[in-house]
Amino acid sequence: MKQLLVISGILLSSLPLRAERILEGYTVVNGKGYAFELKAPHGWVLDNEVARDQGLNVVFYQKDSSWDNGKAVCYVRVKTLDSAVHSVDEQVKDTLKNLRGTGSSGAGARYVKTLTTQDASKAKVFYYSGDRFGNLEATAYIQAKTSIHFITLSARDADTFKFCLPAFESLVTSYEDLTKPQAPEPEESNK
Repeated sequence: MKQLLVISGILLSSLPLRAERILEGYTVVNGKGYAFELKAPHGWVLDNEVARDQGLNVVFYQKDSSWDNGKAVCYVRVKTLDSAVHSVDEQVKDTLKNLRGTGSSGAGARYVKTLTTQDASKAKVFYYSGDRFGNLEATAYIQAKTSIHFITLSARDADTFKFCLPAFESLVTSYEDLTKPQAPEPEESNK
């Protein structure tokens, strides 16, 4: 049944998308060589249209806010591996280089923990601080075969950041790589 849902999701994801805001909904993020599913945290909206012009396929925000005015938002990015970046640690270094190059000279990152996702993938979580806007971020990086999948929480202040961390972790742990082979279902014994 799950394979049917995955195939349906992949087929549907190839159709033209319309603007969707779904409270606590599921989404499939896919591209060349990757496909994964995420579920919006309790009380959060999944929106697959509002930030497309910013290069984001899907974003999440609390139900009583929006992408533009939310005190905290989450978003998803995918980085295809290349000669400069082929590991999570290299991606963290590249992110810091980009932050510092765009005016956030005091930007820093620190590893916090590793979360286990729905499909037993490992998500390395780093906290970022010191951006020029005063935002605090938590980013979970999941290393896939040909890409790195990012899930980021961005908050405008420390209290909001701390309050939204459980929702962020719920989003990260909902991750399921749809390209991984499915484990065979156990056979029922006739007793």
